[in-house]
Amino acid sequence: MLKGGLIESDNQKVVGVRVGTMDASERTDNVHLIEIRRIISLVGAAYFLFMTAWVVPLACVITVSMIFPLMLISMPLFNYLEHKLCGMVNAHWNAVAVFCGTTVTEYGTDLAEYAEKKCLLLANHLGLLDHFVLMQSLNEKGSIRSRWMWVIYNIWKYTPLGVMWTSHGNFFVNGGASKRDNVLKSFRNHLENSYYKYDFGWVIMYPEGSRLYLVKKSGRTFAEKNNLKPLDHCVYPRTGAAHAVLDVLGPVDDTFKLSKCGKGEPIKYIIDATIGYRRGVVPDICDAMMGDWPTVDASEFAVHYDVIPVKPEWADENKLKEFLYERYAIKDKLLAEFYKTGHFPGERNKIVPNNYEMFFAQIFWGALYYAHFYYWLRPLIVFCWTYFISMF
Repeated sequence: MLKGGLIESDNQKVVGVRVGTMDASERTDNVHLIEIRRIISLVGAAYFLFMTAWVVPLACVITVSMIFPLMLISMPLFNYLEHKLCGMVNAHWNAVAVFCGTTVTEYGTDLAEYAEKKCLLLANHLGLLDHFVLMQSLNEKGSIRSRWMWVIYNIWKYTPLGVMWTSHGNFFVNGGASKRDNVLKSFRNHLENSYYKYDFGWVIMYPEGSRLYLVKKSGRTFAEKNNLKPLDHCVYPRTGAAHAVLDVLGPVDDTFKLSKCGKGEPIKYIIDATIGYRRGVVPDICDAMMGDWPTVDASEFAVHYDVIPVKPEWADENKLKEFLYERYAIKDKLLAEFYKTGHFPGERNKIVPNNYEMFFAQIFWGALYYAHFYYWLRPLIVFCWTYFISMF
């Protein structure tokens, strides 16, 4: 029990200083409470890691493989089922974010009316938690979470998560200037062959190329070399991938009826997303999983959205480059203001997670994985092992 009072001397009183003591039983209770919370965090982190890295990807990929024959019968039906699976994947990722204690507050333009439009979202890249910020923010907005195509760095490609993302139609980018032309050619082909076939809506990418701390030095060198004002809180974007999107999926003219590849409705809007972490401190994803945030408000994320109608002239990469450099200068000012005041300009909207959906997602993926494992994966493993042993 805390006990406090004023410290007095013979000649003066020191007001406002409180001396507290804590008895042994209370110290022991607090230690036990901390240990219990730590154990819960460890168990929860282990569960979500196993589900995210193995159960969900494996169940998703097997299910998508099983419904592939539907592509020969009804492509819309295949897309409908695959998009439902993608939505459930995002529901699970949101459960991970909520378990970690993250919250997201939106500022700027309300994206609800653009959910069913064809859009290109460009976001600054601070850390691995950026994915959770966008997934949590966009989860309840129409069909975005089911019909988005992510452009992802190549490091994840050969993991279970990468196989799952590949089965959905996401595109992986190889780093390095020497590979730029080949990668952009492959990306253009991927967009032309997959975007309309699999009924995608939004394309999402981080045009800075990598997380800020990895590219900040090279970004400053690039700015100085090209007579640009160096940015403090982001770097000028690489324009190749964004230009490829507009060169293939952008509008032919001001009517916005047909894309440049001629296969459907064009990309109509660029969504400029500015992600901000409190005071610019980027939490480590492993610490976040354990609930070990660097500050008490480090789990409170924010994102500011601006919506800009696409101009056909941006099919010219130089004109697109001018536009994006201007936008990232604005983004840098937005981040400077956020780090100073703790909020972006404009009305705010705090995202409220759908707890029922997140709980159902755990049951759904657990049951689906068990069904695949029990009915055919386990028998297949036993057969292969038995055949292997019989060879000796």
